[in-house]
Amino acid sequence: MLLALDTSTDWASVALFDGREVLAEETWHAQRRHADELFPTIERLLGTAHASIASVDRVAVATGPGSFTGLRVAIAAAQGIARGTGAALVGVSTLDVLAYPHASSKRRTCPLLPAGRDLHYAAIYQERNRRWARRSPFLVGPLEELCRPIGDHTLFVGEIDAAAEATIAALLGAKAHFAPPSARLRRAGYLAELGWRELETRAQGRLGEVEPLYVRQPAIRGSFAQPFAPPPQGDAALGLPKRT
Repeated sequence: MLLALDTSTDWASVALFDGREVLAEETWHAQRRHADELFPTIERLLGTAHASIASVDRVAVATGPGSFTGLRVAIAAAQGIARGTGAALVGVSTLDVLAYPHASSKRRTCPLLPAGRDLHYAAIYQERNRRWARRSPFLVGPLEELCRPIGDHTLFVGEIDAAAEATIAALLGAKAHFAPPSARLRRAGYLAELGWRELETRAQGRLGEVEPLYVRQPAIRGSFAQPFAPPPQGDAALGLPKRT
């Protein structure tokens, strides 16, 4: 059984997954109470699933980008559980988790997360050659800069408040599409699926190799309509089986 932990932002989520079904899941507005609320939530979900921590043999944790403090809470918890139980551990980018449920739509997708000081984290995901994957670097910057290279219709998901949505709509017009609030929510069930797939396709890394993902502000040039270099092997585990 896999335990998925995500405390990347003010929103947190925990799920239990057996490789076929999400057995239990809880997503809540933790604000800055991650450290106080994470372990009670884990215990509550284990009780709901009639399981114990000893039955967890895999752990997936969201590695960001996100809140410095929030990321550390889940990663430290995941490392402690993996060390104590011998469970395999894998980290998955929080932006990958946000994009993943929209892969089947085949739409160009841009997940957004607040980065403070009117900045947002972002990346572009798109199907190409029948494979869905991240097609840009992880980015951070003001919405005006992030939107400038977007040259085609794009679905925006993630933590987008009313002001951010209005700004994007003003910048991109009809090119900007927004998922409904329920479809923007970051769920640990998606993290669990991605983590399970990643552990099925590669060997477990060392506990210390799971670290928070921090993104420095780059110069954003060009257009997202142009191809990017493919992600490194093993990055995101977002590739879907090729259709025949």
